[in-house]
Amino acid sequence: MQTQISNTKFLIYSIWGLRLLLVAIFLYHGLPKAIFWSAAAEKFVGFGLPGFLGPITGIAEVIASVLLLFGRFWRASNLVLLFIIAGAIVTVQLPNFIEDAKKVAGLERDLLILAGHLILLAAYPYGVLNKSNNSQTFSPTKVSSK
Repeated sequence: MQTQISNTKFLIYSIWGLRLLLVAIFLYHGLPKAIFWSAAAEKFVGFGLPGFLGPITGIAEVIASVLLLFGRFWRASNLVLLFIIAGAIVTVQLPNFIEDAKKVAGLERDLLILAGHLILLAAYPYGVLNKSNNSQTFSPTKVSSK
């Protein structure tokens, strides 16, 4: 029983840590795009994308990050951020890596962010992100609801 409680607390704190880290990453990158529209548009044009996507992406990153931080509409906000990072991988990081294999750091970082969002999506059914769903417990072998 003690192991089950310890595992549950560890899982909850790990997911909270991952959630806060992902929120911080997207706020750090989204706020400049949401505030400085012309710079964001220029940056996106430099990537070969339409300029209007820069500010829209920044605003979406900020709104989704804040919602994820406070646990509101977290599944939709998590999916928005997941699609944004997947888009960054496909349109920016992967072409940069193919062009120059030394630019692997950006691709690796974005793949880890993508994995983090997948983990958050996978963890939700077990109740670790929802305060109102405290009745569920986690154990390494099974998840049960009381």
